[in-house]
Amino acid sequence: MRYKSVRRHLSDDDYFGTLATILDLLRQELEGKVVSRTTPAETLSTIRDELVYLQEHYKIVRRRTRP
Repeated sequence: MRYKSVRRHLSDDDYFGTLATILDLLRQELEGKVVSRTTPAETLSTIRDELVYLQEHYKIVRRRTRP
């Protein structure tokens, strides 16, 4: 299934941390600091697709703060 990884990250409560890491690696690649197996355009396309999937299937709800 295409979005199995997204759902796994959501269930592990680390999707946004993972997304932040991917975006930082993409930034480093654009600055010439790292090399990736995919092009920046491919990475951005994947991120876009995942965010559209999340928008269509999930709702973000603020966590309750613990006292």
